[in-house]
Amino acid sequence: MNYYLSQLKWIINALALDPKQLYKLLPVGDFVPLELVQQYEGVVDEDLSNIQCILSADQLKGIEPLNTYLYTIIQKEDLADAWYDNDFVYSPEWQVLHTMAKDFEQYMGWQISEPLPPLYSQVIDINNES
Repeated sequence: MNYYLSQLKWIINALALDPKQLYKLLPVGDFVPLELVQQYEGVVDEDLSNIQCILSADQLKGIEPLNTYLYTIIQKEDLADAWYDNDFVYSPEWQVLHTMAKDFEQYMGWQISEPLPPLYSQVIDINNES
């Protein structure tokens, strides 16, 4: 499977998961909303340029509402600190994002993979000398 397609599927799966499940995907202490949004941005990009070669025109149209909404809430000044608050995954804004991810996942015919594999297979603490 194409790298971007497998990454896209992972991040859409993650956004479609129940918020309680999200904490299992990342190391303890990570800012879950921030990490997931950064992963999304790395895979999709604001103009969908990273996935244009792997999705059909109809599929790109299918992800546009999710993409537009996500970048809209990223840019809201009143939510600037929300990305550093793990409780943000229970907010109304995140619920909209969650629903849109589930809708796109259904459109693509993907099943939510539970349990979804963690984002990182190993976390190295650079402050630990051992």
